[in-house]
Amino acid sequence: MENLEKTDRRIRRTKKAIKEALIEVLKNKNVENVTIKELADKADITRATFYQYYRDPVDTLEQLQKEICADLQKIVEKTEGGDAAGFFALLFQYFYEDKTKADILSFSMQNQTGYEKLGQYIHNKYMLRWKDKYIDKSLKQYEYYRYYIVFGCIAVVENWVRDGMKETPEEMTEIAVSLLPKQKMYLK
Repeated sequence: MENLEKTDRRIRRTKKAIKEALIEVLKNKNVENVTIKELADKADITRATFYQYYRDPVDTLEQLQKEICADLQKIVEKTEGGDAAGFFALLFQYFYEDKTKADILSFSMQNQTGYEKLGQYIHNKYMLRWKDKYIDKSLKQYEYYRYYIVFGCIAVVENWVRDGMKETPEEMTEIAVSLLPKQKMYLK
């Protein structure tokens, strides 16, 4: 068992080194232009070690963003039922505890940032579930309303991160909740 734990720690350490190297390299170039050699050198690993975990830099970023979306899916599931304050509290705390996750979402892949992917996920999982409860004539308005709310909230998170997370997660939760409409719109 001790040997397995050592291996797990080594794997975690190696993946962390790759993640940190990727973040550093992506500050200056697009993921599509990053080479495996460049990442391996920056992470102080061999190319063979890199290939044990990832196919290429795009796959690395893709996997890291998917891991974050899986974590955020758990937050969405915990707060289903319209608990906006609970959702924001967990969301801001999640990024506050590990800023590298926020950094990973800021990078683009195929002209879409991880934040945009996150917005699509939250829109599809969290907002579309109420679609059948809305008045037919206002359905088109509700479609725009959904995007306005979701991507507005994502922009608040993104800007908070970009500005150095000066406010606490609690302060940001209060701000985000205050920006939401006071009543649910377009209900039947």
